[in-house]
Amino acid sequence: MNGRAHAIAIDDQACVGCVDCCKICPTKAIRVRDHRAVVDPELCIDCGACLRACRWHAVLAQTSSTSDLAKFKHTVAIPSLTLLAQFGRDADPGRIYRALTAIGFHGVYDLSWMCEMLAGALDAHLSQGQGPWPKINVTCPAIVRLIQLRYPDLVAHLVPIETARELAAKLLRRKLAYELSLAPEEIGIFFITPCSAIVNSIHNPEGLKESYLDGAFAISEIFGPLLQAYQALPETEATEQVSSRGLRWAAAGGEIAGMRNKNTMSVRGVQDVLDVFDHIEAGKFQAVDFIEAYICPEGCVGGQLTVEGRYAARRNLRHVRARLGEQKLVDEAKVRSLLREHFFDIEEQFTARPLRPLGRDLREAVTRKKEGDALLARLPRKDCAACGAPDCATLAQDIVRGRATLDACVFVRLERLEQGSHSPKDVPT
Repeated sequence: MNGRAHAIAIDDQACVGCVDCCKICPTKAIRVRDHRAVVDPELCIDCGACLRACRWHAVLAQTSSTSDLAKFKHTVAIPSLTLLAQFGRDADPGRIYRALTAIGFHGVYDLSWMCEMLAGALDAHLSQGQGPWPKINVTCPAIVRLIQLRYPDLVAHLVPIETARELAAKLLRRKLAYELSLAPEEIGIFFITPCSAIVNSIHNPEGLKESYLDGAFAISEIFGPLLQAYQALPETEATEQVSSRGLRWAAAGGEIAGMRNKNTMSVRGVQDVLDVFDHIEAGKFQAVDFIEAYICPEGCVGGQLTVEGRYAARRNLRHVRARLGEQKLVDEAKVRSLLREHFFDIEEQFTARPLRPLGRDLREAVTRKKEGDALLARLPRKDCAACGAPDCATLAQDIVRGRATLDACVFVRLERLEQGSHSPKDVPT
């Protein structure tokens, strides 16, 4: 245990040990032991892939509760733009924001303009021509954690620009403290999140000394009362002044759509992200300037804590954007000026926290690597996960680390039974 607070938890009473979560985890952080899933906190990146995969609702997201609002004199919601995609094609952004105040928040901050500003800041940053290439976005915190853990050599590729949600919270806290004559700590700012990774980024921020957000509510948790409040409010003819360009950021492809630089790529979903990062690590895609990466399929609209299906959500966004029009009110010169003043900069450099080595030094690591290779040669390579590890290679490493035995493999046990041998002599000690 490393003491990190995580957004993902396993309900032991609901878990049946089916290994679905174990097999899908991109950092191989989950094992099934004694018929229950166990998460290694040092390897977990809170991507929520396990939450999506679990058929038994045994994986839970640790989000804020209404009691957290009572800790502050003034509370503000910063909803993910994905929230606007949950109310159908005729969704009224202004009405949704007013509904948030009806269910308990004192105010609401629209994130779309900050997203449009960040698109300009990314363009300006890329034009400075400082490699290595390609640059990788940091909007998705699970992507940042994945790179730190599994692809430490790619940390330098992360764009050193803060996320829209943290920049918005920082500005908002200063503004409200002045306007309301409150101490900054008396203001509670909560994100309405589509995914578990953002919850974790508030508890354990990267690139910040500490998050400017005080917590996060899942879209799925508040949607019921929010929908009731939304339906109870009168319709209005005026449309909330939302940036249609910024609204693109709710779905994959939207971040690069708002940029002038078109030498870009968009990748989303665990397996596609891993494939692309493997290629970058191998020296490919160096001709690409910028890669927009999201761990969830279709980006934030595919988050595990949403209620609308991702394809329907994308359709809804198109209709909302069509009603908003293609207005552009962000001053590019001002954005470039803010970039020069380091307004968008992260506060601390991203650092790698790679997977644990097999040994305390190089010699021990090499020796254990050979032991692992020998063990792997004895395993069936079926990657069935019946042993509780996601694949045979991981089981071999667990055996070398003393966390499992060769008998954990059902095929090894069957082979011994067929041979009439029950001797434990082949099991490493």
